[in-house]
Amino acid sequence: MTTAINEDNLFAVIIKGSLTLLAVLTAAGFIFFSVKAGLGILAGGIIAIVNFAWLRNVLQRILGLMPARPNLYAQLRFVGRIAVTGLVLYVIITSGWFSLAGLLVGLSVIVANIIALSLYSALRTGG
Repeated sequence: MTTAINEDNLFAVIIKGSLTLLAVLTAAGFIFFSVKAGLGILAGGIIAIVNFAWLRNVLQRILGLMPARPNLYAQLRFVGRIAVTGLVLYVIITSGWFSLAGLLVGLSVIVANIIALSLYSALRTGG
């Protein structure tokens, strides 16, 4: 039994699919490559998923609460999110514990999942 993908559950489907893809890629990284590659994939995937959820949270707040100055609110949140993500990536890259290639693979988990869902939806509707 499959659940229909619609606007109400799209975020949950993207997160669940991304976590599943992250688990598969992380296991493959550990098994077929190295511990550094597996850790890089895991770290990149976690960063991508948290960043995606954080972006959705900010957008929901802007649309739901309608702060006094939504443009400034959105800009400050965006800059804050990018700064935190950049700092985390800097620490990960300079630590030497993670593979850069693995990190890039992990960071693309959300994008790969969204592309797969788009193709699935297009093929399912016949267009």
